Amino acid sequence: MGYERILLDMEVQKDFFCRSGRFYSKANLQVLKHVKELLKWAKLQRIPVISTLLRASRTPPGRGHLTYCIEGTEGELRVPRTVLPNHIAFGTRRTTDLPECILDHYRQVIFEKQNLNIMSNLRVERLLTQLNGNATFILCGAGLAGGIVQAAITLRSRKFGVILAEDAAADLGDPGAEMARRRMVAKGVIFCPTATIVAPPKGMATGSWQVAVGKDKSRGKSKGKGITVTTNAKRRRTIRSPLSRRR
Repeated sequence: MGYERILLDMEVQKDFFCRSGRFYSKANLQVLKHVKELLKWAKLQRIPVISTLLRASRTPPGRGHLTYCIEGTEGELRVPRTVLPNHIAFGTRRTTDLPECILDHYRQVIFEKQNLNIMSNLRVERLLTQLNGNATFILCGAGLAGGIVQAAITLRSRKFGVILAEDAAADLGDPGAEMARRRMVAKGVIFCPTATIVAPPKGMATGSWQVAVGKDKSRGKSKGKGITVTTNAKRRRTIRSPLSRRR
């Protein structure tokens, strides 16, 4: 399977983005607006969408116990209008069975999981093996210091490009959010606003995207991280990550 870009949305569920949710906030509502913008963009551009659905088990409270997206509750459901018509969902059964080239047959593939780690669904492992590092993932959703950072670091360790839509990622008020950002930057994750992702500079919308981490050979230091866009005319331009300027 060969795809230039894949949209990965994490835990776009009612407990985070609907008023009745356990972790709802007005800030999350703005994040949801950008998530929906990315989903619309992916649909129009025919970009494959991978989604995760957190389905925590009903266990007695204790260390590490998740108190949101509990199986069987309203809060575990996907937010309305975030599921594409041509989709398929895979439950939490521990198996690697997955049809070949599944992203060619479905516009959206939804993987359920019982904890924050995306790799807890073994079918995700199978899909990443099929992709063989040949794609750039655009990440968005809920849990910057949870599922998002884990997914980003996992993808980077497997040589995938990773772009985080920074205004489409909810930190849920987690005090570990800033450390999560620093970890992602250190691994080469690119931070960009949704507007830059869905509407690249004029003349570059049809180009090939790849994550580039340049090195200044004369000084042996990083030049900073950005999105390198190569157009059909062989022109190149790097869009700098706002976070790289803060370092």
